[in-house]
Amino acid sequence: MEQLFSIKQVAYILKVHPLTIRRYIKEEKLKATKIGGNIRIKESDLANFSKDFIPNKQPASKSPRKMIYAEFNDADPLFQLQGKGASLDLAV
Repeated sequence: MEQLFSIKQVAYILKVHPLTIRRYIKEEKLKATKIGGNIRIKESDLANFSKDFIPNKQPASKSPRKMIYAEFNDADPLFQLQGKGASLDLAV
């Protein structure tokens, strides 16, 4: 008898979210069977699906983001704060 997996088990195996598995079933990319009100995926169907499975990753941006850094100085509002941290000496 062939082993049946739940959506949560298949999601764990493929390292994706269970909603992603439900979407694959809805789009008919992954075959599933409803047994007693529960959705189950046959081991052979999972094996066939996983042959061609490539998890979607965020596409690399064409131009890398440039990070802008600014140096702190005495005019910065952070150093103008009053209260508990006002007594700290932040000079290095």
